[in-house]
Amino acid sequence: MTRRRMLRRIAYVRRNRCSALVSALCFFTLLNPLLASSAIGGSVLGLALFVVLVLAVWALRLERPVLWGLGVFGFITVDALIADRLGYSGLRPIALGATALFIGAITIALLRYVLDRRPITTDKVFGAVAAYILIALSFASLFGFLQVFQPNAFTATIAHGPGGKLNWSDLMYFSFTVLTSTGFGEITPATPMARSLIVIEQVLGVMYVAFLIARLANLYGSAKRLQ
Repeated sequence: MTRRRMLRRIAYVRRNRCSALVSALCFFTLLNPLLASSAIGGSVLGLALFVVLVLAVWALRLERPVLWGLGVFGFITVDALIADRLGYSGLRPIALGATALFIGAITIALLRYVLDRRPITTDKVFGAVAAYILIALSFASLFGFLQVFQPNAFTATIAHGPGGKLNWSDLMYFSFTVLTSTGFGEITPATPMARSLIVIEQVLGVMYVAFLIARLANLYGSAKRLQ
């Protein structure tokens, strides 16, 4: 019985690969505040992010050329992230910029899968959740990239990064508050470019929910017409 249950769970994950991706993203989010404060912990987070994004590529069943291209780009991204956490601060713009591009590319591929014309499945529902989380992570990387060139881009009551800057956990938390239109709390934008990025993320967050609802409504209408 135990073996059958295990096989059923494995079969479920293989049919709904995006469920594993959502679980990994949630685990990565919880892991961040525990490891972000140290160099070794930051390196572990970089590797964890790479594993999560590899899982995303696996969930999407991408073609082999695209798969290899994303794999090479992801390897470069993780190398830059680890080097940055180990003290090579000159690589920080490259690390954050590459992370934003890498997550953005996977997010676009995931959105194409979720919003295509094929029927909505359980896997697509999990994919929609995963895409929403990845949008927030993409903008967290962009906020970090901006903070390298504009150290005063954001003001915070408490900033956990060196020199009063926001660290990755702060940026990720802030990005989620912007994407979900929760409203600003202890972190606020302080420069025009920071405000511009926030406007774009807020618009994307609203548009994403609108497109997803429209897609589901269209599917429901089509099903009623076929009855």
